[in-house]
Amino acid sequence: MIQIDIPIAIATGSLIADAAQNQIRYGRAEYYFRAVWQNIRFQIFGLSWIPAYFLANYFGWETTHMWWTSDSIGAYPLFWPIFMVAFFAAGMVGFDIGRRLIAAGRIGVNRMFYVGILLYMLGWVFAQPARTFKLGTYREWAEGNAPWFWQDPRFLWAMGLSAVVFSAALLWTVVSVVREGQHLDRK
Repeated sequence: MIQIDIPIAIATGSLIADAAQNQIRYGRAEYYFRAVWQNIRFQIFGLSWIPAYFLANYFGWETTHMWWTSDSIGAYPLFWPIFMVAFFAAGMVGFDIGRRLIAAGRIGVNRMFYVGILLYMLGWVFAQPARTFKLGTYREWAEGNAPWFWQDPRFLWAMGLSAVVFSAALLWTVVSVVREGQHLDRK
C-alpha cells in the first residue's frame, strides 16, 4: 500500500544506516559510500519492485481504495514515475536520517525511529481491514463487492514471494554492512 511503502523505504534506509554504524563513526569515506551503495542496491533490487508490481496488478488495494478512483494506474500517467522517484528518495532520506542520528551519538533514537515506522505500518494495516484486506477496484470496493485478499491465490503467491525476497535482501544487506564495518579501527 502506498501509504506504507514510503515509510518502509525510510525505515529500511535508517536500518541499513544503523548497520553501518562503524562506517559512519570510524571509517573512511570509501567505507561510508560503500554502505550508501548497499542501501541503494537494496532499495532497487530488494524493495522498489514490490510496490511497482502491486501498483500494476492490484491498484485498488495498493492505494487502499482511497483518492484514486479509476480501475488502474494507467488512468494516472504521472502517478508511477512520481511515486517511484519519491519512493527511492525516501530510502535515501531514511539512510541520511539514520546517518545523522548515528553521527550525533543517538543510535537509540534511530532505532526508535524505524521501530516507530514499523508500528505505524502495522497500525495502518490492522486498523482498517475493510480497506487493507480487500482487493479489487475502487468501484468494487465502494459497492461492497471487493474480494478479501485470501480469496486470490495469485495475490497470496505474490505477497509471499515479496515477503521472502524483501526479508532475504534486507537480511543480506544488513549482515553485509555489519561485517564490512567490523574491521574498522575505533579511533
